[in-house]
Amino acid sequence: MELDFATYLRLARPMFLAATEEWERPIKRDDFLLNDYLNLMQTLTNLAAETKAFNPNLVGNKIVAAEPIKNLFAKGLVQFLLVSLKQQWTHLMVLEQDDLEKLKKFPQRHLNHQYIGLMTMVLNSYHQKRQSDFAHAWRSYLKLGIFELEIDSSELNELILAQLTNGNK
Repeated sequence: MELDFATYLRLARPMFLAATEEWERPIKRDDFLLNDYLNLMQTLTNLAAETKAFNPNLVGNKIVAAEPIKNLFAKGLVQFLLVSLKQQWTHLMVLEQDDLEKLKKFPQRHLNHQYIGLMTMVLNSYHQKRQSDFAHAWRSYLKLGIFELEIDSSELNELILAQLTNGNK
């Protein structure tokens, strides 16, 4: 089963256009993109904690596993899609199976390096409006899930579709 990013983008469009009056804390339209980036950063942080990529160095600071890794990864992938829609960077998202296989050539020995790199690129794409950083973060994120975390593409496809269809209701 291959991942179909074009379909995911089409399914994410209603989420991107959704009204926010139902939010507990409504925000201004100007802050929608910032909110999406903050949600993505939070998911990356949760994923780093869940995969035990770092050791908390403060006394009493425990890593609490709130959600399974696969669900968190799928959630982050959907958040990348939403940011790309708002930034009008959807052309960066559609990758073929051959593109994904190329990512395998660059293994990352330590996940903590990968997470800090991802966060840096995501923040640069927000603050500097750099498509290249967003594209690199997107590819690094996919590499993390598919090759480092070894999430099966069929299972990932099901999780993504479930999140996209549940988020559109």
